[in-house]
Amino acid sequence: MNPLILRGIRERLRVKHLIAAGLFSLILCSTIYLSAYLEGAEGKWVLDRETQSWNRGEPSPVEGARQAFTYLLALQGFFLMFLGTGRVAAITAEEKESGLMDYQRMTPMNPISKITGYLFGLPAREYFMFAVTLPFLLHCMIVGELSIDNVLHLYFVFFSSVVLYHLTAHVIGLVVPKPRAASWVSRIVVLGLYVFLPAFGQAGISFLSFLTILPTYFGKMLPELISSQSNDYRGREEDMINFWQDVPFFTTEIPPSVFTLIMQGLILTALLITAYRKWRNESLPAFSKTSGLIIFAVFQFLLLGCLWPFFSEGKASGLLGETFSLEGNSMLAEEGILVLLFVQSVFFGLSILGILTLINTCCPDRHLHLKGQQRAGRLGISSIPLAADESRGTWFVLVLSAMVCAVHAILLVQAQESGLFFTETIIDGLTVSLRIGYWAYLLPAILVTACAIYLQAARELWFSLGFWGFVGLLWITPLLACLVIAVGTAGEQLEALGILSAICPILAIPQILVSQYATGLPEEVTKIFGQGTWSGIGVSCFLAGFLSFKLYRKPRS
Repeated sequence: MNPLILRGIRERLRVKHLIAAGLFSLILCSTIYLSAYLEGAEGKWVLDRETQSWNRGEPSPVEGARQAFTYLLALQGFFLMFLGTGRVAAITAEEKESGLMDYQRMTPMNPISKITGYLFGLPAREYFMFAVTLPFLLHCMIVGELSIDNVLHLYFVFFSSVVLYHLTAHVIGLVVPKPRAASWVSRIVVLGLYVFLPAFGQAGISFLSFLTILPTYFGKMLPELISSQSNDYRGREEDMINFWQDVPFFTTEIPPSVFTLIMQGLILTALLITAYRKWRNESLPAFSKTSGLIIFAVFQFLLLGCLWPFFSEGKASGLLGETFSLEGNSMLAEEGILVLLFVQSVFFGLSILGILTLINTCCPDRHLHLKGQQRAGRLGISSIPLAADESRGTWFVLVLSAMVCAVHAILLVQAQESGLFFTETIIDGLTVSLRIGYWAYLLPAILVTACAIYLQAARELWFSLGFWGFVGLLWITPLLACLVIAVGTAGEQLEALGILSAICPILAIPQILVSQYATGLPEEVTKIFGQGTWSGIGVSCFLAGFLSFKLYRKPRS
């Protein structure tokens, strides 16, 4: 067996630890499971339409077991996904800080074996706590008459998610220096997956939600769990089942479990690359530039596939589809531009955050770049190869920006050809054409490219603390200033608010789009957004030119 797994078992599963963890998990599981089982077995509340009163139905142990299944699954997720993830991140960062990981690097084991040892050895106690819950799961399956195929399907995705979260925690532990900080960062990431990512699914970008077990649970298990409930009781559950049945992707639909495995496989591959590089050499960036380009290309392809049905046919998933779908709805056709603005803003926001992440993980800092120059001088090479980790990342960020601009152009062309958004409408008695010009393509491209260039220059000019301080000062401080001005002036200084907020590129994009589309908004609002457009583009281009000049300026002899 892997020696790191054996070490984790011997350290984490001593007798006193087994007794304490076993009693804790047994008491907690029995309390939660039995409470849910007994409450469900008493009978569901059913609405009597004649008397308009709620009455309990017939007692049913089957319903009790099915109701307890969800609580049991949540408890198992708490043990492995929350506690286990924090443990992996904390111990990884602790051994890195103490120098023990440097000793591990000297051992003859290959990096993949070391990663496997940390993933399955460190959370050994949490796996034991999960094992304590298995008798309750068996009782739930037998009494609740659950399908073995569905349960096995769900737990296959469950354990793939656990491995994904533990690997994420291991990578965070390799990057974050402090054990306590690494532990809570990894736990917050897991909580964010189940809190924030479903919101993107409701906004039509559903592929991000498949990093969790929610699509498989709602698509596979929930139909069986509510099969015998009354229609009055299961209305909301059926909406969730219908939402997670199939994933719209380009012109086809993909089953949720298949899409979950695809998404998790891609993220696992990216995290394995990061962990492998950090185990080989701690000073290397998390990704090589080639790996970063491939990852971002896949990310843009997934965004394009999920947004294609909305831009080409007016169809959307989630809350966006229920509220704003344009297909066969003439009343909402006039609001189509505003819906389009919202979806495009979400797309650009996610893309800019993706570029920021890759710049931080792929571009070298000053120290690494100088080491590359020294190595090139010793080898007699005139310059550092473009694909090397030590090379400047200007070409890298230009390719990333080109990907975003290409996807934006494709989606916008589809929106024009669909005839759902850009048509002729009557505004104030005048016939206005909603066709758009080249500036709608060009201005967002200029902003994204300039933003990527000055972020790359800042990353390579300063170290991590200076870089993130610069990003926070440039993107967050204007928003705080806008809040102060809005409160102090009662919202009267709209021009100042538009100009200040446009400094943040995520907020500048909606202003650019509004200034280029005939949205039917008042002329004063459109004028303010136009001023914000040029101020945001001007600030971004100035920073890109100034920081790039500082970056490439030859030092004095």
